[in-house]
Amino acid sequence: MVKNLLEMNFSELNDTLDSLLKKMELPGSVTYSGASIHYKKYNKIRLLIVAAYRLLAAELFYRKHIQKKLGGLRKARFLKTFKPYFYIFRIGLPDLLQNLGGKFDDKIAASYMMAAMLYDASCDVPQYRTYLKEFNDLIMFDRPIVKDDEFLTLFKTSLNAIQSDIDKETFETFKDYIKIEHISQLMSLYQASDKPLTKDTLLKITLAKGGITIMAGMYLMAPTITKEERKAIYELGGVLQILEDIHDMSEDLENGIQTLSNQQMVSYDEMRRLYFGSVNNMISVCRVNPTCPNTTLDLFCWLVDKVLEEKYAPLFHTEQQRKTTYEKPFTT
Repeated sequence: MVKNLLEMNFSELNDTLDSLLKKMELPGSVTYSGASIHYKKYNKIRLLIVAAYRLLAAELFYRKHIQKKLGGLRKARFLKTFKPYFYIFRIGLPDLLQNLGGKFDDKIAASYMMAAMLYDASCDVPQYRTYLKEFNDLIMFDRPIVKDDEFLTLFKTSLNAIQSDIDKETFETFKDYIKIEHISQLMSLYQASDKPLTKDTLLKITLAKGGITIMAGMYLMAPTITKEERKAIYELGGVLQILEDIHDMSEDLENGIQTLSNQQMVSYDEMRRLYFGSVNNMISVCRVNPTCPNTTLDLFCWLVDKVLEEKYAPLFHTEQQRKTTYEKPFTT
């Protein structure tokens, strides 16, 4: 009989995560670094016009496909945190999906983002952690959720909508990806060791949380993407998760969530190398033409650059801080 994840200690969870990563051929570290990003940019005026148009499209997407379905949860506090991710998902993915032979599907995207938001709330918001058992039973043992509850009913409806819109093989692979994220979330919540986690372990957890979220969502709408393309998106998602953890550092500490950012800080220079390297690798592997202006890349890089410069750089404002921070890049 397979042991329940909720009954495992941290070491057992770590072994289980390693086993699933190996099965799905996903890395436990970021394998690329760089000094700059290489692609041709649009001029600023054109970019601002496109950004305004896409922001409007994202707002319409949210109102039509998300807001109307929330019911009694419309005023839940966690929505303030998660709403920007609906926007980013809708603004940033269509071009890349098209490049990979897929197409952005509003219905699938909305169902996926809704389910992801509710699941994340059960991990990140203490008052919703009572739902973790139901999610664990569903994700790891395929036990249907039977509890009559608005929160869980909305999750079930979203997951059922995904299943009805994709083929069986794609859904089964998707479920394996979600197991990886679930294990990494539990590792963040239940780390009980007296010793701080190693940087490599924290990075592996960060990759599994952030990398899966982006990659699994894209996989649903472009199931023909290769394993190398999935890996490239997975690594980039992990780097973005580090930046998100920086933004949420205080809140995560209050909720007892351990992240790479609040346990062993990555230096500013190393963060830039990880970010540059993962973007360049994604451009190469996902066949993005670096000589043609790319709106998604422009918007994406503009947003991340602001986070790096305004949120991250101030944490390393003296040379002494830089020197006392571990500087070796994550390369193989």
